[in-house]
Amino acid sequence: MQDNTILGAAINIFMQNMLVRIASNMYNAHSFAQFLYLHCYMKKSALHYLLAIFAGLTAALLPSNILAAPGDLFETDQGSSTIFKFTPVGAKSTFATGLGGPFGLAVDGFGNVFEANFNTGTIFKFTPAGVKSTFASGLNGPVALAFDASGNLFEADHGSNKIFKFTPAGVKTTFASGLHGPFGLAFHAGTLFESDTGSGTIIKFTAAGVKSTFASGLNTPTGLAFDASGNLFEADQASGTIFKFTPAGAKSTFASGLNEPSGLAFEPPTAQLVNISTRASVKTGAGVTIGGFIVTGTASKQVVVRGLGPTLGQPPFNVPNVLADPTLNLHDSTSSIATNDNWRDTQQAAIQATGLAPPNDAESAILITLQPGNYTAILAGKNGTTGVGLVEVYDINAGVFAELTNVSTRGFVGTGDNVMIGGFITQGGNGSTQVLVRGLGPTLAQSGISGVLADPFLRLFDGNGNVLYTNNNWKDTQQAAIQATGLAPPNDLEAAILVTVAAGHYTAILSGNGGGTGIGLVEIYKLR
Repeated sequence: MQDNTILGAAINIFMQNMLVRIASNMYNAHSFAQFLYLHCYMKKSALHYLLAIFAGLTAALLPSNILAAPGDLFETDQGSSTIFKFTPVGAKSTFATGLGGPFGLAVDGFGNVFEANFNTGTIFKFTPAGVKSTFASGLNGPVALAFDASGNLFEADHGSNKIFKFTPAGVKTTFASGLHGPFGLAFHAGTLFESDTGSGTIIKFTAAGVKSTFASGLNTPTGLAFDASGNLFEADQASGTIFKFTPAGAKSTFASGLNEPSGLAFEPPTAQLVNISTRASVKTGAGVTIGGFIVTGTASKQVVVRGLGPTLGQPPFNVPNVLADPTLNLHDSTSSIATNDNWRDTQQAAIQATGLAPPNDAESAILITLQPGNYTAILAGKNGTTGVGLVEVYDINAGVFAELTNVSTRGFVGTGDNVMIGGFITQGGNGSTQVLVRGLGPTLAQSGISGVLADPFLRLFDGNGNVLYTNNNWKDTQQAAIQATGLAPPNDLEAAILVTVAAGHYTAILSGNGGGTGIGLVEIYKLR
């Protein structure tokens, strides 16, 4: 039985990576084209000096997501008309050659690299393997590119003073016009921000294209970048300043005395979830434990899904009333794709080779390679038996261009040992990751589920058992930040915690406020 309600809204955040804005040495927006020409063809050494930021990195503008594989950096090299790729340790290789004035870069959710080719008025698309095709042509000085959460590509067309919007299929519409030297683009919470060099303004646009002024009185604004708290940083080139703007628009000086600042970048949390699990009281019917998870990226992902029960009753766990004989049924978005009762029945050698064989022969495991998509693992007791069980998903090839980004487990939430416990492990990247933990109950009733948890309560623990955060009703704290993720719980009585954590083991415990019980849903979303 597939139950899509446990999946929730799939967060379309697989590539929440570095925002880099590297603008050229532009003293006057109206003389930009002449300046570019002179520096590209007559003063290459000066241009290279101004634009070098990383291992010979030269670019006029790298305005968006530039990590196209885990940790890889792509760079537009104007002097050589080349795109170079750098591994996390700085190893350089040529990704594409023969371009004409390469400027902005952006990467979509499938790992395709898009490049704004200033001289030819073209946007080129490159597959992860480097296969080149023309995505759009007939533009007038494209400089900046940025993707929204729906995969639409936005392009700052410097020569026409417009911003164009392209659907994933390449259908072009005018998103904004009448600008004055559009240069930098940055998205935050569905809103597009644009640095308007000629007017000294930062303009923001709603998803519907409604325009308003976010900040004015600036002096050649170029690079834009958002931090994890939603503060906007702006490179004010002519004044040698970096300004910081709160989400409400309050301005302060972050740094001054600089020499024509242009590029801005925040290192995002890039660790991956390598294990996600949930322990719950496994019932029958609607009370079975349903674990949903999402694989994002472009490559396939090999995982081990386990269903445990007897092991929980052994030291050091000593949980009473465990599920004696767990069964697993794994579904994709349309049907069942794998089942298992006792893990030794099939795949014994392959599962043992992973080092993740269940300790008890009556427990279940499935080793499978999955394409990006939504999956559901249903943990039940054989022949309708019940008890406390554990469903787990292990990522066993974390280095590929795909990752686990969400676990959502629905089941019965009791008291004592029968509360619902969601665990996750993060590792890799720069050692931290941003997650949103949600505890839902009332919302499930809208899907026809009876006996839901009326008032969920969440607690988040670190690997040492220390309480990091608690939440009863999500609006009590972090309301604005949670809403900005687009994942605010639908009901005010439901719980949520938004936090950036260091690499390690974490546990989210979902219970009923005041000892309440019922069917609940605990979710862990990896945002960055």
